[in-house]
Amino acid sequence: MEVGAELSRLDDILRETVMAIKDSQQQISSIAEDARCEAARLSRELEKVRGEALAIIDKVDAARQEEQRSRLYLMQVSRDFRHYDEEEIRLAYGYARDIQVRLIVLTEKEKDLRSKRDELERSLRNVTRLLSRADALSTQVGVALDYLSGNLEQLSRTIGTVQEKREVAIRIIKAQEDERRRVARDLHDGLAQQLAGAILGLEVAQKLLEDNSQRAKRELISVEQIIRSGLRETREVIFNLRPLSLDNLGLQAAVGKLISQIQERTDARILLSVHGEEREIDSTTLSCLFRIIQEALNNVIKHANATEIKVRLEFSSEFLAVQVIDNGCGFDLPPEGAWTADDEHLGLVGMRERAELIGATLKIDSRPGLGTRVFLHLSQVMGTEGVD
Repeated sequence: MEVGAELSRLDDILRETVMAIKDSQQQISSIAEDARCEAARLSRELEKVRGEALAIIDKVDAARQEEQRSRLYLMQVSRDFRHYDEEEIRLAYGYARDIQVRLIVLTEKEKDLRSKRDELERSLRNVTRLLSRADALSTQVGVALDYLSGNLEQLSRTIGTVQEKREVAIRIIKAQEDERRRVARDLHDGLAQQLAGAILGLEVAQKLLEDNSQRAKRELISVEQIIRSGLRETREVIFNLRPLSLDNLGLQAAVGKLISQIQERTDARILLSVHGEEREIDSTTLSCLFRIIQEALNNVIKHANATEIKVRLEFSSEFLAVQVIDNGCGFDLPPEGAWTADDEHLGLVGMRERAELIGATLKIDSRPGLGTRVFLHLSQVMGTEGVD
């Protein structure tokens, strides 16, 4: 092998990678900007609709009170009709009818405004979630781009062995995971601001509290559902960026929570078994292990049509083993050397590369009609950090 030619080839690959990342970053920034504009527009429209809803509620309340007064007057006229002439009786009935029609029209308008308000709130939550993900992804891409662009020449000179390439890749992964951890903290700390809009919904309940407690109660229930939904979605974003339980409680707890989340959106039964006592693992290795398991489970849910998935974690003083086995449709697995980073095999390539980075052995076995089995074996010497 001619080292000079191989380094030149690496230079070309890195330059192409930088250009591809720059193009992707521009597309992500464009999506984020569009989402930011749409979120601002939705916020303005939502504020306008909320104001209209409050105003129409006041009108409905006034019309309802007027309708009650017209009924009382009509009852009085009907009871003592001899004391009223024909014109007064006709006017009383006409007035009551007009008030009822007006109340019906206002009530329908209130119903339409509430429906429009709810739809705008749902759209704003979706756009805000898209914006958060786009901003986070743009930051992560920027970190990788800055690293690759600023160190291209140095990387070409210094990468000469498999071990050196592995260390560089681990630094890139560590930078990405550090950024994910920062974004996760920011999202967590900013939860109160993200849900502050729900407080505006309480204004409606406050105006209704004295006059119509039942409607106020329904409005409060609606606000509670909005807050709970926002909290649940925020926790999902935090977990996908960087599971807090991964750092605090370890691989077993994070995988358990991941399975619970996936179980909510699939009918397949997911079984987790753990053998042995988990040992302390460095952050980068821990992250790679979790992402491999996450990708394996996502592949099963998306493609396998499985009814049962078994996840097995085995810890010992000498090794860590992971198995993900499903009874799905399986597939024709190409030879390992033929895996390419296209849409079909991107997940497999990512799993293999993460396994190589931490020095683990990854084996995938699948056949049509016989399901898929993912096996990973890691020497604990590679992953432990001074455990007493």
